[in-house]
Amino acid sequence: MAGHATLDALLRRAAEIRPQSRALADAPNRPHLIGGEARHYSWSELDGLVDALAGRLRHMGLPTDAVVATQFAMSCDAVIALLAVLRAGCIAAPLPLGWGRREVSAHLQRLGARAVLTAGRIGPVESADIMRYAAAETFSVRFVMSLGGPVLDGVIPLDDVMADPTVADRVEIERAGNPADHVAIVTADAVAEGHIAVARSHNEVVAGGLAAYVAGVPDEHSVFAGALAPDGFAGIALQIVPWLMAGGTLVAHPPLAPRIIRDRLAPDGVTHAVLPVALGEYVVAAPLAERPQLRHLALLARRPVSAESFAAAAEDGLAVDVFYGIGETAVARGLRGAGGAITLGPDTHTSGSGQSPVLVETRVGPDGELALRGAMVPVHAFPPGAENGQPPFWSTDASGFRATGMPAAADKATRSIAIGSREAGVVSIGGRRFAESAIRGAYAEAGGEIAPVIRPDPLLGERVAGIVGDGRATVGLAARLVESGLTPLAIPGGTRQTGQLPFEDTRPKETAIKDPEGILDPLGDAHSALAQLLSVARAAAGY
Repeated sequence: MAGHATLDALLRRAAEIRPQSRALADAPNRPHLIGGEARHYSWSELDGLVDALAGRLRHMGLPTDAVVATQFAMSCDAVIALLAVLRAGCIAAPLPLGWGRREVSAHLQRLGARAVLTAGRIGPVESADIMRYAAAETFSVRFVMSLGGPVLDGVIPLDDVMADPTVADRVEIERAGNPADHVAIVTADAVAEGHIAVARSHNEVVAGGLAAYVAGVPDEHSVFAGALAPDGFAGIALQIVPWLMAGGTLVAHPPLAPRIIRDRLAPDGVTHAVLPVALGEYVVAAPLAERPQLRHLALLARRPVSAESFAAAAEDGLAVDVFYGIGETAVARGLRGAGGAITLGPDTHTSGSGQSPVLVETRVGPDGELALRGAMVPVHAFPPGAENGQPPFWSTDASGFRATGMPAAADKATRSIAIGSREAGVVSIGGRRFAESAIRGAYAEAGGEIAPVIRPDPLLGERVAGIVGDGRATVGLAARLVESGLTPLAIPGGTRQTGQLPFEDTRPKETAIKDPEGILDPLGDAHSALAQLLSVARAAAGY
């Protein structure tokens, strides 16, 4: 599957082999969470839609290798947009869900993005509205386009492209050399100094997907249920690539609805589920009648998890694999029966004897940090030439190893590496990764006596706590966090005159305690915006 095949070529191949077979479908709760009707497509229809959208992008004058930023929750639109950008000869740059305007604008400038393609809304967040203002601050962006949602000034709606897939002309882009060696996607990662761009070729993306493919062994009759956010390498590699390889069916589940995911396992005939690790126990605990055909569960984790939680699954014929997302560097399959441990040295992700490619190779450096290299690990910085400028930027050593900053300890007797849960200088909140210095800078810019503290959190991984001196400082902090995309679990407002209230007051309005007239509400309008961003961050990959 690797070597010369691009991701959109895998789509073309499946459409030629199984044109009328069911390929892609939305979960039934899409209208509530994203908007628009739930859709379903055959391989032929999907291929035609990708051609239609790719043709529109080319007609708009986007040149080959132009960077097109995308932001979608998991849905049919997300898959179509990704494949269409690639078929148009452009580079897809997925933006993390939950990012605010300031962080989006900075990343668009970092990439030199030429266009933005986004959903109208993602959960309660008006994504297209955020993107048009972020794009206005970025000189290189020529177009902001949307699929779904209201028509907004400065945003080009492309819903008409999705109306009829049969009228599209076939799009073919000629490239010099091996087309699979060209950059396909650029994702965002965090290091201690800030965010960086991580560029991968088609071959490197396929290598990541091959890890999940050989673990689950799907075929053309397999039905995937995917609920990872398609805004990073792990979300694309673990659910989209194996589905394209197998030529089966993918049911795209938006975030925020674990009950719907479990309820649809039997009606959809799901054989392979790809979920955040937090949903693993919920699915395993389901009676067999609710998951009669489920045979493989791929879980994405961002920190060590206990393997005992899934030990009973094997008795029911369900294979469970935990894949650790090491930032945007790689996905490493956890060793079964050893929570938080991965293979030491080369791992082909198969039981073969050296004929398979080394998808990822691990070692522990002299500083006690995990380092990775392999077919799925990028080598070059992005944009080209960034390595000649000021850091931070993507870099590897002379041997091709990337130092992850994650503490690790090797056990040569068992050929395993126990990985830590936190990288130095990086904070992970709900699957989103931020430089700790950026968080402290946000608090400092807000003014007042604010002391931020990073604390572990069972739901989000980590959270930010701070003591705020007065209401005005809280308002400044909340507004700064909205702009930056930093979405902590709560922002205590100090001792409020009406008692100690949590940031998210979920009580009915008729029973909620109201502030006395004339007292400043320390959250103001930022309350709603932060709550919306937080709801998306909670559903991010790995938590």
